[in-house]
Amino acid sequence: MFLKDLNTSKIGCLLCKSVVGCLLAYSTTAQAVTPSVSLPGGLNLGGTSFFDGFSSSEPGFTYQVYLQQNNGTSIRDNNGDEAAPFDKPKLDATVVINQFDYKFEKPVLGGNVGVLALLPIVGLDADFGDKGPQLVDNDSGLSDVTLAAYFQFRPIIHEGRPVFSQRLELGVILPSGKYSDDVDFNQSSNYVSLSPYWSFTLLPAPRWEISGRLNYVYNFKNSSPAGSAPLDWNGEAVKNTRAGQAAWLNFAASYEVLPNINVGLNGYYLKQISDDQVNGDTLVNSKEEVLGVGPGVFWSSDDKKTAVWLNAYTESSVKNRFENSSRLQFRIVHAF
Repeated sequence: MFLKDLNTSKIGCLLCKSVVGCLLAYSTTAQAVTPSVSLPGGLNLGGTSFFDGFSSSEPGFTYQVYLQQNNGTSIRDNNGDEAAPFDKPKLDATVVINQFDYKFEKPVLGGNVGVLALLPIVGLDADFGDKGPQLVDNDSGLSDVTLAAYFQFRPIIHEGRPVFSQRLELGVILPSGKYSDDVDFNQSSNYVSLSPYWSFTLLPAPRWEISGRLNYVYNFKNSSPAGSAPLDWNGEAVKNTRAGQAAWLNFAASYEVLPNINVGLNGYYLKQISDDQVNGDTLVNSKEEVLGVGPGVFWSSDDKKTAVWLNAYTESSVKNRFENSSRLQFRIVHAF
């Protein structure tokens, strides 16, 4: 098959909240602060785009690498306004993700089963100006590993060409990365998350494609919440936190402008559907939300074994998280 059949989008759960948590309820009159609770950094926000519903038509090993640069320039509160306590907040996150994917040869129920692992490295650089609260990052290190299993359906063929392909995957994000309980921004979320998704690609006409990935994440407790200041919840010690459940959609559409080259638009929209918790109590008005949209380019080699994506995004409609003024991603995949 053509390159769209390569395993182009198995980032699974990994990436990309910019690996941050925001102390939006920072107290200006006391030393103790309300703890930060945030969705895991391993969410795949915009990590996949064109031809997402396809994977390699041949069994075997596929390798991918993702290079991302996220430039957070403001912290948004529950109303989408800039969080007042902070002076010129900035958080840059540089992410390198290695993905190792293996598809088994024996067909099952009209498709193929595969497994994968995602190994990320994350560098953080936080700066909060000369006034207001000063939050601390954890420099550079390994982030949380994602392990997943997937089922790739065989493409639907019409009049000699594929017109639809889809995949189901269940991933688990393991708290295996760098984590310190005395900083504000860590590489690891320090808790386990489950994140299934359904991805698809529709080819409605020659040279056109439309792709999407519907994601969900379920988070378990963090028994060692982090913060550079002492943490307090209603006058008691903070024993645990728990991020709420969330759903998000990656979406993309492109047109083949030249042989092996597609140009189009890609984006993502995340909506947290349940509030965070502290010591089992609900942290009201804590749901995250973000929309990211931008252009993208896709290229494949003539032998269809190598593919490259270049995607750019800018964010809006941001609530309860850092807003990235720009997000850039370079991704390359090679099937062996």
